[in-house]
Amino acid sequence: MPTEPVPAYVETPDGRMHVVTCGTGPALVLLHQTPRCWDEYRTVIDHLDGYRVVLPDLPGHGASTTLPENTIDAAARAVLAVLDALGVTRAHLVGHHFGGLVAYHLAACVPDRVESLVLSSTPYIDAAERARRRDAPPFNSVGGAEDGGHLHRLWERRESYLAAPDPHVLSRYVRDVLAHPDPDRGHAAVAAYRSEDAAGRYDGPVLCIASACDPRAFPHRRRILAAFPQATEHVLTQGDISSPETCPAEFAAAVTGFHRQLAGR
Repeated sequence: MPTEPVPAYVETPDGRMHVVTCGTGPALVLLHQTPRCWDEYRTVIDHLDGYRVVLPDLPGHGASTTLPENTIDAAARAVLAVLDALGVTRAHLVGHHFGGLVAYHLAACVPDRVESLVLSSTPYIDAAERARRRDAPPFNSVGGAEDGGHLHRLWERRESYLAAPDPHVLSRYVRDVLAHPDPDRGHAAVAAYRSEDAAGRYDGPVLCIASACDPRAFPHRRRILAAFPQATEHVLTQGDISSPETCPAEFAAAVTGFHRQLAGR
């Protein structure tokens, strides 16, 4: 079994980053969706024996500093600074939703630092998608109400994206939304990204994980696959918007199975 997670702070040129590490072995970096934090992978790491797992809170999330520049590029630079501080020269990257886009950009910028790339429910943001997202209503903002009704609305909205209601998963999500000064800030960074500018810059091994019960990402899964001709796809039939939490064993098995295939080549 992996060792207990160890939290730490890393000072980077852009600010202080919070990072959790556990285990020993090849470095495996797990990048969370917005507005979550490293805790999104808390139960996944129970199934990741044999790795040195690195779980940063992305900038502005969890206990990491909010950067003035709200971009995917800035988030990727911050992750790279964490890896430099930890002495990680090469790593397997895994990213879910927002974290997948950060992993996508990091692999494009420093492909020699990336052993393999796993993109879970990761969007491909081109001109058409930027236009679609530009006027999209905020996903995490529900206002406030003296009777706490906004919390119920937030709970119900997120619950509609889960394959099966899970109060523990929902509670952690609501906690992170309330802790974030701007819980839709990450979505703004996604909406402004230019995936086409990074296309073709990483030619290493890629696995795309698709969650069949994620209505936001699953219908568009072919677009990220098309960006990587070398990619393979793994569909989590019970996966949803929170797959690392709602089906952690299956999520981890997809990642470790992919790595075993690479080792056997």
